[in-house]
Amino acid sequence: MLLYEHEGKALLSAHGIAVPNGQLAASSAMAVEAAENLTPPVMVKCQVLAGGRGKAGGVVAAFTPAEVDAATSRFLGACIKDEVVRAVLVEERVALSAERYMAMLLDGERTLLVIGRSGGVEVEELYAGSRDGFEAIVVDPTYGLSSYQVRTALQRLEIAPASWPAYADVAVRLDRLFRASDATLVEINPLAELTTGALVALDARISIDDGALFRQPGMANIAKARVAAEGLLGRMNELEVQYVPMGGSIGLVSSGAGVGTTIMDWVDLEGAKVHSFVDLDYAIMSGRTEDGMRLVLDTLLDDASVRAIIVNFTTCGLQLDEIGKSLVNVLDERKSRLDRPVLIHLQGNRAPIGQSIVRKAGYEVVDRLGDAVREAVAIAKGGRA
Repeated sequence: MLLYEHEGKALLSAHGIAVPNGQLAASSAMAVEAAENLTPPVMVKCQVLAGGRGKAGGVVAAFTPAEVDAATSRFLGACIKDEVVRAVLVEERVALSAERYMAMLLDGERTLLVIGRSGGVEVEELYAGSRDGFEAIVVDPTYGLSSYQVRTALQRLEIAPASWPAYADVAVRLDRLFRASDATLVEINPLAELTTGALVALDARISIDDGALFRQPGMANIAKARVAAEGLLGRMNELEVQYVPMGGSIGLVSSGAGVGTTIMDWVDLEGAKVHSFVDLDYAIMSGRTEDGMRLVLDTLLDDASVRAIIVNFTTCGLQLDEIGKSLVNVLDERKSRLDRPVLIHLQGNRAPIGQSIVRKAGYEVVDRLGDAVREAVAIAKGGRA
């Protein structure tokens, strides 16, 4: 789950990392009131989850209440990076002497601390090039980050020694936040160095592992609060369905991220694309199998671009007879809407019983996953295998 900037900054602040004074505003009146409590100029920043909002014009400076009002009125309800702006962050403008970059992230099985000599809107291009000006530190999974590792990196980046304690302090706090929050990314860009030597996080991009929300009640509450405002994706999150739109013409109802990714790659290899990446594991394990199936199937059936649907459950831990019963119930409810092929594949724990349940209900079961993939691709291309 990716956090909005104001949510990420609240988390940074809770771990002792300085952020600018600011207030969230969902209306022009709230924004003007927030600005009146700050020393002008202030920054008015669209709250969207997409990156690159600065380049897209979603961050502006305002010197007067009238400018705050005008900027907020222009932003609210507009689309920035294909996302509707529902709130802005009004915060103090910080006078700085340097912009740096600092992030904790997962890189495969490793946790890295990345420090950049420069930060700001062009940092992605800088890091994607020769990576000169960046230092990556491998963080020990048992002992965490050590200050000496940070000091060594700062020395290589030719950052003034007088500021090393401040950077080391932020880095160690970032490591603690990363672990305590089950984060997969905690990025501060830019990390502002003030003339006093103090450091302030001017922006925050934080992503929390969806699979860890059960032990992160605060983050889970944030996820639940988004449901009503985020339409389909919100409803998917509420049911713990892992759902990522892909834009293809082959629907997929599946459990298991690994097998879901395999099917997606297989379909692509055969010359087509899936409509969306779906993983129903969490919905099934939380007792909401049919609710998850209903939502995914309705989404697929409502989309005229979906020409065939693959239903795949390949599992050892889940009981396929129970999944088969739920699947039949959901399909029966939608029998009048099943106007395109549904290719069902069940393999694993109690598969023969599950297959028998589905067949007795009048639905076809495909014995081999490859046959289901190839037939779906043939249908997507306008024919049939």
